[in-house]
Amino acid sequence: MKLYPASIGVVNVEEIKQGIAKRLKELFPAASVYTEQVEQGFTKPAFFVRQTEGAQKHVMNRRYIRTGTFDIAYFPVPGSSQLIRDCETVRDTLYERLELIPWEGHTYRSSGMRYTLADNVLHFYVSFEVHVMRPKEAVPTMRNLVQEEHIRHD
Repeated sequence: MKLYPASIGVVNVEEIKQGIAKRLKELFPAASVYTEQVEQGFTKPAFFVRQTEGAQKHVMNRRYIRTGTFDIAYFPVPGSSQLIRDCETVRDTLYERLELIPWEGHTYRSSGMRYTLADNVLHFYVSFEVHVMRPKEAVPTMRNLVQEEHIRHD
């Protein structure tokens, strides 16, 4: 079953993830941004963007709301004397600048944000809700109608 966003082009989670990655590159040009799993030895500072949760809720008829939550993990430069302060600065910037994510002519609005800080790594979680619509089922049209008339004699 294909689902289409109500009033916008076809959307998928990858588009939102790429929009987040693009925004991070704009905000933090000195940091590396990864959207795929990377082996050990990546360059820091770095961001890892991945979807951690998703759901779809039926609203009415052909309409659905699809929700996706993304974990944006920030790894600061190791050995810095201000690791925590660096993470807090990044956190504040993400709160301010990830509310709207533009991608391919569309703008996605976040529906919730939160963070955790553990082992000197900032995990910033942002959720997006997208309204989608299932296309109408193709119903075959009637081809020909043959009507015959008879007069009944009683």
